[in-house]
Amino acid sequence: MADKMGPLLVRQGNVTGEQMSATSEPSTINVEPHPRLLGVLGDIELAPWQCIAELVDNAFDEFLRQHGGPGDLTAEGEAPTVTVTLPSKGSGPRDGEVWVSDNGPGMSRDQLRSALRAGWSSNDRVGRLGLYGVGFNIATARLGHVAVVKTARSGDPAWTVVTLDLRALAKGDHYDLPLTTEPKKAPGEHGTVVVIRDLKPEHHETLSRRQAKIKDNLGDVYSHLLAERGFVLNVDRYPVKPRLACLWDESRSVVRNGERIPAVIRIDEQLADRHVCLDCGTWQDDLDGRCESCQSDRLKAEPRRIWGWVGIQRYLHTSDYGIDFIRNGRKILVRDTSMFQWQDPDDASGRGESEYPLEMPRAGRIVGEIHVDHVRVNYQKSAFDYDTPEWKKVVQVVRGRGPLQPKKAAAAGYGPNTSPLARLLSGYRRNDAGLNYLIPGDGKNALHDRAREWAQLFRNGDPRYQTDEEWYRAAQRHDEPQPTAPDPRDGGGAGDADGGDDGGDILKRKGLLDDEPGDTTTRPEPAPAVESEEQRRARWRAHGDRLPDLETKFGLPGHGAPLEVTAYLVRKQTLQRADGEPVPVYVAADRGARVEVFIDADHKVFTDFAVDTRDLVVMELAEYLRVRSGQTERALSALFYDLKEKCLPDHKVSGLALNDVAVRLLERVREGMQPVVAGNSTGYWSLLAPDEQASAEQKYALEGGTASWEDDVLTSGEWISYVPGMALVRLLNARADAFLDGRVFRSAHDGLSSPEARAISVERVADLLGDVAVLADRPIRRGAEELQRGRLSCVLLEREINPVELDNGPPGGDGAGA
Repeated sequence: MADKMGPLLVRQGNVTGEQMSATSEPSTINVEPHPRLLGVLGDIELAPWQCIAELVDNAFDEFLRQHGGPGDLTAEGEAPTVTVTLPSKGSGPRDGEVWVSDNGPGMSRDQLRSALRAGWSSNDRVGRLGLYGVGFNIATARLGHVAVVKTARSGDPAWTVVTLDLRALAKGDHYDLPLTTEPKKAPGEHGTVVVIRDLKPEHHETLSRRQAKIKDNLGDVYSHLLAERGFVLNVDRYPVKPRLACLWDESRSVVRNGERIPAVIRIDEQLADRHVCLDCGTWQDDLDGRCESCQSDRLKAEPRRIWGWVGIQRYLHTSDYGIDFIRNGRKILVRDTSMFQWQDPDDASGRGESEYPLEMPRAGRIVGEIHVDHVRVNYQKSAFDYDTPEWKKVVQVVRGRGPLQPKKAAAAGYGPNTSPLARLLSGYRRNDAGLNYLIPGDGKNALHDRAREWAQLFRNGDPRYQTDEEWYRAAQRHDEPQPTAPDPRDGGGAGDADGGDDGGDILKRKGLLDDEPGDTTTRPEPAPAVESEEQRRARWRAHGDRLPDLETKFGLPGHGAPLEVTAYLVRKQTLQRADGEPVPVYVAADRGARVEVFIDADHKVFTDFAVDTRDLVVMELAEYLRVRSGQTERALSALFYDLKEKCLPDHKVSGLALNDVAVRLLERVREGMQPVVAGNSTGYWSLLAPDEQASAEQKYALEGGTASWEDDVLTSGEWISYVPGMALVRLLNARADAFLDGRVFRSAHDGLSSPEARAISVERVADLLGDVAVLADRPIRRGAEELQRGRLSCVLLEREINPVELDNGPPGGDGAGA
């Protein structure tokens, strides 16, 4: 798969007969939960970044399964890549989307069913990141209400697409989901895409406004795979940088009691192979053919190894220290300090005692990375199973059996502790400046603040600070001070060990009660009254949509003040005059020269005879003016023409007039699409063709745009205002599910069960939008028939566009048009 997400995103339901025959497999997929799911659901609680990581795990698992070592490429010669795009800051929960795509091998339909079936997993309980098969289900359900999955192998003729409405699945009525296909844009396309939409408000805020933090977290937990295995992880157009340890070089060391203690100590403890249950993950003590825990017969001898390093970083910090414990390339414990605690087995309280750090300032600099692929973790992948012999062996290897401090160990009856952690503590426990403890100084004081500033430059990629030379020279200068004035920027003495943590006040909101507590008085219901004229009109308004192109002033010389018109297209309501006669158009007088016009969208004059709605409205307004002015001798058709000519020049079918109408109509489409696009601006931008992207940026420059194109326009989704009209058609075809069903256009999509019906619905709107885009982008001379078609396309597309109020309310619209 290419590094763009463009070829991957979902046009649901666009299936031709040829495509269906090419994939003549079952048209539904059953995702009934596995019974094992019931026992773990209550224990799962994931932060938004952890949900993203669960989806990344699934992709990285396939890479680990396919590739043997660092730097391996996919079968197509690509770097193993996962791309994540998050909702934009200007999006709302309903429009916000999360996209996660990979260029992995893709899945067969059987594999897809298994992947989506909650509680089932093809993964063994050892050797994989995605441990239990519930990760996808929990991650998607916590973030949003709808998940779309699209997958293809390089040899498949088309993409396979399935949509999960998680609220419907939660009811448990059925678990058969329709499968659709989407044609490939290139024969060899492959991989998997997950789109989560209709995000939950409590998570949308984090996903859209804390993207930098999410990127940092992902760069932290996947640092080994990114730095050592050549995996690529992109978030919102930018590669995620692995968080590398800012270590002293392995050649640096100190001497204590005649022993040279290096700044980095390597660990590699090879344990004996042992049988493990591939279903529950239990390591077996007795091998009798079945798991001693779950009775499964899926047992396998697996290697066990504890490997990595512990070392000294180049700066002190109150929280940024500790040991990372890694399972299959992903950090489970990040900067964990539990190894610095001594748990006396004879202490009934079990509270333990901290052995590091002890020096002032109370900050640490011992760090490490320890790989323990064979130790079980919890479902959240945030902790190991600490009661198992496997974890206790890890503790023994890293920190030994007894206390780290020699005097404490002797007092507790333990012999000398020669573990890697005990050696580091004995060599680097003090924070004195100089080479004796590898602490930068200025000849008088330790430069803790300056050391942390340099560490930030290290992480920013400044080449001067990639090695430890700056820190080493500062420690060396401290031992051999020069007669120079101290730098006022350097911290004195202990300094503060970090910049502190940001805090915030908790805002409490109070509601107001309309009634006094305990008031249970029953009030009689008023007797129903005859519906007044105003009540009828209010009911019609509630079932109507405004028609902005008719809301202008209608007036002619000699016929009184111009009418100020407000127009409503009313559905599923019968319009009646005061005498009860049903009418297709009702003109109601308001204050002064204002009138309200109501049009019955379901009246047979429109549905049976295709009478133009606006023409009939103008005819009624002409009659209203004629009667009001008393000039009934004038022909109604003459008044009709005068009103069209004077008040509705946009309805002319000339090329230039239609071009103006099309441009304004596309602006309404852009306004409707913008909040949807802002839901995942980076992802939608990647759907456009390169020439469309270039055209948008050129137009922005020609119009004198002053904001940053990369940081502001692309991030907010405002680029939709500058793309060519046909680019809007491309977006609609690629993500019809995001724009139909009342989100931008009224036509139904997700509610249609037939793939052919979905395809027809998309094609109808796309054709109208394409006609209008051509009129807007290419105002060339056309014949009368083409102009008439263009005018009708404008009228029909306008009826398809959901009102602007869609930003503030639920999706609506039934797709009907007068």
